[in-house]
Amino acid sequence: MKNCKYIILVAAVALFASCENGFLNNESPSAMDASTVFSSSINTEQAIFGVYNMIGMNNSYLNRIACGYTGLNTDIEYSTKSVSTNINDNGLMLYDCQLGNSNVSNAKGPDIWSYLNTMIERSNNIIEGLETYGNVEKRDTMAEFLGEAYFLRSFAYLEQVKYWGDVPARFVSIAKDMNGVNAKKVDRNLIYEQLRIDLKKAADLLPWSENRTGASNNNVGRANKSAALALLARMDLMYAGKAVRPNTIDDPNGYSVRFNIEDATKRQEVYQEALEACAQIIKHEDKLALDFVTPFKQICADVTSYKLMEHLWVLPFADGRGRVLSYNAPKLSTEAQKTVPGHLHGWTAGASSNGHVCVSPVLIYAFDRNDKRRAVTYVTGQWEYDNGNGESSSDTARAVIFPLDSTGNADKLYQKHTQISTFFLGKYRYEWMAPGRAINGYEDGVDFPILRYADVLLMFAEASIGGIGGDVPMNNTGLDPLAQFNRVRTRAGVAPLPMLDMEAIMQERAFELCGEYVRKWDLMRWGNLKQKVLATAEQIDKMSKHSSRVELGIGDSIYYKYRFDMEINGYVMDSIYGLHADENSRPAWFSKERGWQAKDIFYSESKGNILSGNNYPIYSTEEKLESRQYWPIFSVNIASSNGTLWNNYGYGN
Repeated sequence: MKNCKYIILVAAVALFASCENGFLNNESPSAMDASTVFSSSINTEQAIFGVYNMIGMNNSYLNRIACGYTGLNTDIEYSTKSVSTNINDNGLMLYDCQLGNSNVSNAKGPDIWSYLNTMIERSNNIIEGLETYGNVEKRDTMAEFLGEAYFLRSFAYLEQVKYWGDVPARFVSIAKDMNGVNAKKVDRNLIYEQLRIDLKKAADLLPWSENRTGASNNNVGRANKSAALALLARMDLMYAGKAVRPNTIDDPNGYSVRFNIEDATKRQEVYQEALEACAQIIKHEDKLALDFVTPFKQICADVTSYKLMEHLWVLPFADGRGRVLSYNAPKLSTEAQKTVPGHLHGWTAGASSNGHVCVSPVLIYAFDRNDKRRAVTYVTGQWEYDNGNGESSSDTARAVIFPLDSTGNADKLYQKHTQISTFFLGKYRYEWMAPGRAINGYEDGVDFPILRYADVLLMFAEASIGGIGGDVPMNNTGLDPLAQFNRVRTRAGVAPLPMLDMEAIMQERAFELCGEYVRKWDLMRWGNLKQKVLATAEQIDKMSKHSSRVELGIGDSIYYKYRFDMEINGYVMDSIYGLHADENSRPAWFSKERGWQAKDIFYSESKGNILSGNNYPIYSTEEKLESRQYWPIFSVNIASSNGTLWNNYGYGN
């Protein structure tokens, strides 16, 4: 079970309900003046919890940002919501978000824009309070909290830049400057420059996780020095890269894809900063797990010990709060959702599965044959619970297909094959939940990963070659970037590369980080999101036609057997053949008499050609694929801004 501190994400922390206007003046911590709150470590930590609390609110990360409502579709990922008839769903997936999208904007209450701004304002209050009253020079615990506040504010701002591009700058509290209530949108470079300062402060103030005090010690859900350094590196790579930018900040329509930083020397300086930040982490700790599956099993099993994990920081959700598995795990059929309790850990009657995050067919066939990440990254079926008639209508055949079912007619839990359009993301799975955990409706309580050690190794390699501009910094770290890069490949079971270039880094990040909500932002900072998505669409169109698949060396079917898994008391697809480019025909050893199955994955009787345009859209129009990479600032937020907010990229207001 998680420590009691995780109540911060169970319900609103009432004592900070009014902190946007400073702290009140009565008896409880929220009613004390700042000198009382920020001279007390207990009250200060409660204020820190008030920042984290925004993550777990309705329409925040709880059921939106951690649930596939952003970051899809890309060249390696796909959402089944793309074919939804609901414009609020498909608009987010197909780069056509509307100004009043009800999934991420709320005219009747708080939404992600409001929550991120509240995180920023609460962090402002804490920073100012601690710098004035916390005696941080002499009190290490208070210095930790100050570093954590800088970190959380930086995280919230970087999220805003990811979703909207140019946003307001409010680095002082409203209590100190009432003009902050309607702060004007500014060039994002001003935000980036402030985050460079703030994240270095956070890294200086925060100790390594093993040295944090109290409940924060060795806890992956609390900020630490490594997390601050990794977030700095991630921000630096965004800043030194490209982006869709308006011609001028007040231009309502004109835009281009260009470097955020025009000066190459300045870009080199920023890459230097990212390189050194990653090097500090690598030199301090080796957190690369021995095998690729472990970090994801640990997340699902609710491991929170920092020293045991590859992750550097996660968004902490309490038991029964958060929908990471509900949206990101492979789907359960309607019948399986009703009857599966007792098989998958934690699945309870009344729980719901909304799985919609899938892996692109293009990536599926791109994995090296020996790459161990393939079997973890996606699954080829969804959970079903019936007598197995989804595999065969014959009792006799089912008795062979499903070992231990002598009649072939018993109800059972099994992975029913799906077409290639719904090969679900496999990094988060119900069967990996710890025994005794329980799902409450949609809520599974699984933490949402943000920063992982393997990403640090890959960012170090990218920074070392100066990113897409080749603005190579001086490497005085004593670390070999190629060796660090190849550690990721070696763990995956694929051969090390002899040299580094951007193409290799782009591809490796695809194999390593698929489904972890970084690919869209990678493509945006590399300036090639449009090109990559269009190329992917073209390749998928080829794959949709049997004649083209023949030319590509891809077969129509997969071949597999079922293996009974005693731990989940169900059947899993095993020994899958047909997902490499040279596995394009029925293997010679295929035998129905030994339980082997053959299923077409490109055609279904109900949908026909699975990858046809109507069945598998990944963007709306070419123009919007570039101009709508960011969300609009939503109408409700513009309307309440007194003219300080507006939209670019042709969105209108």
